[in-house]
Amino acid sequence: MITSQTRTSVRLYKKQPIEQEKLDEILQSAILAPSAKNFQPWRFVVVQQDKELINSISSLVKRSTFMKIADCLICVFLDKDNAFDYTKDCQSIGACIENMLLTATSLGIGSCWIGEILDRQTEVKELLQVDNDRYDLMAIISLGYPLRTSATRTPRKPLSECVIAYK
Repeated sequence: MITSQTRTSVRLYKKQPIEQEKLDEILQSAILAPSAKNFQPWRFVVVQQDKELINSISSLVKRSTFMKIADCLICVFLDKDNAFDYTKDCQSIGACIENMLLTATSLGIGSCWIGEILDRQTEVKELLQVDNDRYDLMAIISLGYPLRTSATRTPRKPLSECVIAYK
């Protein structure tokens, strides 16, 4: 069973294409996420076939090697024309992204949530030919079959440091 404890960020991928059915399943799980007032403000650009475009997007981040070897990048946008409240919309998109990550893991596909690129969103939108005024880049998800079958989880803070109080 896939849980939040079994999901890890994967940055080493095989040269093996992800099947369209699996990509569709990942995206379908994304749109089933809860959203404020059910506005469903997420929009996606899936980059898989155009390897030059993957390289161009990857070149916008410092540690881009893993993005360049990914089979697919899913660019996640907030559609401001279908927005309700910025904070709630960002939370909704976070839930949408987590659904994608968990579903990818359940399908044997590795993933990594990339936020470092957000300060370069204008360039990303130009590369993707996405309306700069209507859409805000929220994240890019890299996907690929993992090179290794077991990944090491980075250490997490103990629960005692995260819980402020039990009342």
